[in-house]
Amino acid sequence: MGQLSRAEADASVASHYLDFATIDAPIALCSANGMLQAATGTARSLLRRVSHIEQLPALVPVELWSLLERSAPGVAVEWRSPVAPHDVLGCTRYLATPGAYVLLMRELSAKRLALAELLHRQRTDMTGHLVASIARDIRSSVASMVYSAEFLNVGLTSAGPEVISETMGDIARASKSLQHTLDSLLDYARLGPSVSLPVQLRDVLNRAMASLRERHGEHSHRLRVDLAPRAERVCGNPIVVEQIFVSLLRNAVEASASPRCVIVTAFPAPAPESAPLGARPGVCIRVWDDGPGIPDDHRRFVFEPFFTTKQGTLGLGLPIARQAAETLAGSLELSDDDTGTCFSLYLPCVEEAP
Repeated sequence: MGQLSRAEADASVASHYLDFATIDAPIALCSANGMLQAATGTARSLLRRVSHIEQLPALVPVELWSLLERSAPGVAVEWRSPVAPHDVLGCTRYLATPGAYVLLMRELSAKRLALAELLHRQRTDMTGHLVASIARDIRSSVASMVYSAEFLNVGLTSAGPEVISETMGDIARASKSLQHTLDSLLDYARLGPSVSLPVQLRDVLNRAMASLRERHGEHSHRLRVDLAPRAERVCGNPIVVEQIFVSLLRNAVEASASPRCVIVTAFPAPAPESAPLGARPGVCIRVWDDGPGIPDDHRRFVFEPFFTTKQGTLGLGLPIARQAAETLAGSLELSDDDTGTCFSLYLPCVEEAP
């Protein structure tokens, strides 16, 4: 066996400062040219699975070493093994001695799988609510049209002109409602022109709370709605507005295991400071709950994706709700409150709709 190079010798010397047999972490030591010299048991097992490395010394896989060389020491990289495509290896290199690096490795496959399952669960939950909401609208409109059509079919000869005219009006209104529902769905999916309709806040809140009742009904949560005059309606996509309230109400009732009191108030308000210049007045809707509140050190993160303090949740509800509010020319903010948690939702009012 030939002599070790200077870099390999340095790596060999550095390895004596680490007792790899006693370290229960995926750590390896390599030279400046990517030659693995020593590794802990967990690192060997991980390397064996993702790159079929059985014995040391051995070269770090070429693609992985190329990623590490392009990244500064201390910067993590992710590498998908060609021999194990379902495994993702995270790796960070740190300078140990001149010409030698310590590699800290971690398997990301299990974490990514868990994240994918959570994303799928949330998408399924949101899709289920959306489908149920749309199905109620469509069923109501279609039932009205079917009833009116059957009435005309049976009583056309005996009904008077006024009754026929009223029944035809019912069919027209149901058809228009059905058209609005489908337009709102297409807008929600970004497949059609933007939809801006008058939205009854009380109806939307009742529907949003009903969609949560199956999951949280046993906790006897209480909802109180107080809508000021000229603040009963807003302008926007009904489906999007309902999704915002679902996120806010879910956040309120999931604040703790105890039954929650949720109070929703709405009043005419000027455009918030964060609104674009020239924005017109609208409606401010505040959703307050008597939960434990949000700690001061968490407040600035509540709208950050994936920030959550609840087990089994992704922390995407509030960020998505804020983005949805902005698509309606509105805004969503966390308000100061010493007795619970309060979110302020601003939406355009119907009178100011273009």
